[in-house]
Amino acid sequence: MLKTRLFFTVATAMALVTGASARLLAQGVTTGAVSGTVTDQSGAPIEGAQVQLRNAKTGFSAGGITRSTGQYSIQGVEPDVNYSVTVRRIGFEPATHDNIRVTLGQATKENFSLIQRSTVLETVTVSGATSAVINPTKTGTGTTVSDSALRRLPTLNRNFADFVSLVPQVSTVTGFLSGGGVNVRQNAIQIDGAAAGDLFGLGTTGQPGSQANAKSIPLDAVKEYQVLLSPFDIRQGNFGGLLINAITKSGTNEFHGSFYGYTRNQNLTRSQPYLFDFLQQQYGAAIGGPILKDRLLFFFSMENQKQRNPQVSPYIGSPDSTVPTAAVTALQNIMGSQYGFANIGGGERALLQNPNRNIFARLDAYLPFNTRLVLRHNYSAADRTNAAPRSVATAASPTFGLSSNSYLFSSKTHSTVAEFLTNLPRGIFNELLLNKTTIRDFRTVPVRFPQITVLGFARPVSGSSRIVFGTEASSQGNSLDQDTFEVTENFTVPFRSHSLTIGTKDLFYKPVNLFAQNSLGSWQFADTTALKNGTPNNYQVSAPSPTDPAKGIATFRASLLSYYLQDVWQATPTFSFTAGVRWDRPHFKDTPPLNPSVLTDYNRSTNDMPNETQVSPRAGFNWDIGGEQRNQLRGGLGYFTGPPPFVYLSNAFGNSGLSGYASLTCNGSSTATTSFRTPAFNAANIATPPTQCAPNGALPGATTALGAAVATIDPNFKFPKYLKGSLGYDHRFSNGLVASLEGLLTTSKNNVFYQNLALAGPQYTDRFGRVIYGNITALGNVPVTVGTRTTVLDLSNSSGDRMYSLTGTLQKAFTEKLEGSLSYSYMQGRDVTTTTSSTQGSNFRFQRDISGNLLDKYTSRSKNDMPHKIVATGSYRLPTNTDISFIYTGNSGAPYDYVYGAGSGTGSGDANADGQSANDLLYVPTNAFDPTQILFTGYNAAPGSNAQLSAQAQAAAFDAFVNSVRCLRNNRGKLLTRNICRNPWVNEVDVSVGQSLTAFHQQNLQLRLDVINFGNLLNSHWGLQAFSDQGNTCGQLCSATILLTQTGNLVNAADRTQTQGI
Repeated sequence: MLKTRLFFTVATAMALVTGASARLLAQGVTTGAVSGTVTDQSGAPIEGAQVQLRNAKTGFSAGGITRSTGQYSIQGVEPDVNYSVTVRRIGFEPATHDNIRVTLGQATKENFSLIQRSTVLETVTVSGATSAVINPTKTGTGTTVSDSALRRLPTLNRNFADFVSLVPQVSTVTGFLSGGGVNVRQNAIQIDGAAAGDLFGLGTTGQPGSQANAKSIPLDAVKEYQVLLSPFDIRQGNFGGLLINAITKSGTNEFHGSFYGYTRNQNLTRSQPYLFDFLQQQYGAAIGGPILKDRLLFFFSMENQKQRNPQVSPYIGSPDSTVPTAAVTALQNIMGSQYGFANIGGGERALLQNPNRNIFARLDAYLPFNTRLVLRHNYSAADRTNAAPRSVATAASPTFGLSSNSYLFSSKTHSTVAEFLTNLPRGIFNELLLNKTTIRDFRTVPVRFPQITVLGFARPVSGSSRIVFGTEASSQGNSLDQDTFEVTENFTVPFRSHSLTIGTKDLFYKPVNLFAQNSLGSWQFADTTALKNGTPNNYQVSAPSPTDPAKGIATFRASLLSYYLQDVWQATPTFSFTAGVRWDRPHFKDTPPLNPSVLTDYNRSTNDMPNETQVSPRAGFNWDIGGEQRNQLRGGLGYFTGPPPFVYLSNAFGNSGLSGYASLTCNGSSTATTSFRTPAFNAANIATPPTQCAPNGALPGATTALGAAVATIDPNFKFPKYLKGSLGYDHRFSNGLVASLEGLLTTSKNNVFYQNLALAGPQYTDRFGRVIYGNITALGNVPVTVGTRTTVLDLSNSSGDRMYSLTGTLQKAFTEKLEGSLSYSYMQGRDVTTTTSSTQGSNFRFQRDISGNLLDKYTSRSKNDMPHKIVATGSYRLPTNTDISFIYTGNSGAPYDYVYGAGSGTGSGDANADGQSANDLLYVPTNAFDPTQILFTGYNAAPGSNAQLSAQAQAAAFDAFVNSVRCLRNNRGKLLTRNICRNPWVNEVDVSVGQSLTAFHQQNLQLRLDVINFGNLLNSHWGLQAFSDQGNTCGQLCSATILLTQTGNLVNAADRTQTQGI
């Protein structure tokens, strides 16, 4: 730590000493820059010319002096379109360029050719033009979402991140945003240069509170943002996939304000039986202006959302209800009369609330010594009701949850940022940013009582259903606090034709996570008679490990220290080269306790945490071919390192075997030495959940007590690291149309990989080629393990993932009233694993469907693989002040495969006997009637139902099913490969129409209608989408000793939705 701090101090001092004149192409993380060359009419450079930049709207003013090369640079410029640059030199006529646009993270090039005073007696004024694509500082792959796009394009939820999916290189087939095929939890969000993402990683959008559908910031507060996949600017880091870099609006010297309201209800969507009583209302306001003109400006924005969603599932009295009213009444009577708990809830149709609140405030102060202070605070809060689970009637074994099994998820985020931007003499520029963020997530439950599951409710069609009530198992103790403090310092100094930047981004992080699943207990009963008698067939409970001083709470203090050095070399007036290196070092002030038994059995220390410094060099170039900003060649190569979701690391603190919550499952079985018999369900055991299974009657001493799960981290584990390379060519036609062709390659050097250290290893390979890890019996499959435990999940690394894309783009702002873009991307993605969960058990189980060796780190088709993607956007204002805009997205469907599943009475679904079900790839028999390849035993419905199917009929139905699916039909006699199947092509068109009217005092009033999935409005068969569904089964035809699960299914998932607003 001392060495890195010493390096930074010494390097900063060296930069101060070597400060000298040079052209700068550098720009801030939250700002832009204006640079160029001043020459005379013969092209000779003019030294000593005064350059003055001004924004009349905000009063911002900055200046510089040209150097011997005629070059100048003005940094720390807030992105806007209203700048003017004036150049003066004795003996020459002044020249001014107006309407200069400064873009986030880029340097706008403005060259001047001064005319001698004896020749012309008037000031020369030129309207400036710039492009976010043809730009001397653009090297890597990225897209700018402009203020115009945020205002004009249709949006369903007014979430600023909605438009990230329009980036052509971003894959969305999993429903999440993947940049370069990388896990969504390795994306990052910055707002005004400050980290604004969910570092713990429980959600799937990257925004804090995403489990409550929270939005980071009001849409009206966002000025523009970049989506960066390979920024070779070394200051951009702490991500592996993509970086959303947003900046907010500021006040001006004039007062401006707006207010709006949007509404949706069931009358604005295609008729659906479950959509009655739907309502969403969004309203907000924004105002900005001067407190002290040219010195102190303010901007304020707020947004509020009220939303009421009907639960999309059966309810008592609905045609597809899986349980009768009498069954719920019987349970209420039993629980009330025998156990004193009558408040088990009902089975009525649930209306789910989802209020959302955002407040944003910003001050801009122009201080002495050429310093601008940006001070802002952002508040976000959301609550979301999560209904009790209710399966559709076609499910193999449907669940019907009563209202007591619901919960409310709440999230609150506060973020305060102070940024100081200082323009020093000789072109030296300094950025200092301080950020304090707190996030509070918690659950509220309607009752405090064990979760109760009662089986055996017959259905008239087939099978049986179950009813669940009481406190939801994962909500019996569940909260997360996150505190983050961040310091960013960037110091840029010119030296001849170089621009040197030295900086640091230091993040200090503390999570406090309580996950007390089943701490009140979870009981299961075979039927209502068993419930009445208090004889469960399954019992689960957890309690804090007695050796844990934190009483089961996982908490630690960590920091991520990043230091970097970069040089931007303007080799020629048309060619620039950027090279830099970044050091990222994680540090954990706290470590989990050491568990000696794990070290002895598995050679893993439970207190190992990653601490290796990773070095990430990068280099990029930009060549303005011809020097006219019409033809541009750009590219680069470099490493990008980012932290994994901290929940992956938190598992080690909560699951060392000596810390966190220990768990117990009693399922009724017993051996000569151990009993798993279930305890009695009575008032005493409800009030104080037992932490031991009931003893075997013949062997009273044989019982099983709480056992703690174990998660370890490989001592050589490194934070995820990716190598990215890109090459792009851009051409601007004379009419302003910009065409681009760009390639991007992403490969992993370190990605996450999970394994179970307790598995003994492969036992044999069956005749179909599947690697088997245990003993396969008629009663179930049991893995062969080593040591004293059955599961020790270890986090380590894999490498070799790769995703490449080739993208062609056309874009143009034809006029202020007309703009549009069209892009096509061809992409291929292969990886070792695709982790999509926040929990270690699910990541190990579902990181890849498999038939081979669990430790073979080979690549296959990624879940994020999306070969084709087309995006088109456009907006136009008619002479009648009518605004029309649209978004079209078309892309390949999601890949999927078929695995053996698990269901009641259908076998374990664990085909390779590794202890995990629903992740073993299917063997497709050549002949479904051959019992040596696949065995059907017939289907007998539960008592009270009338469905049954003979073994012969099952085989025939299964054979027809295989023939109906191309990826199955083409792979008879083989084990499927991962993600070999693909869902159909997806099309979606969103349209927005707005009419502007002149209101009182010449104010603008707009009536707007957004139609999401416009094609479905025209035809109910258009705009349908397919998505993966791990729980979808093929029902009766597969159930017996083997149940088949399709991990992707065609579902009518997207219907027409309209939004109206003023």
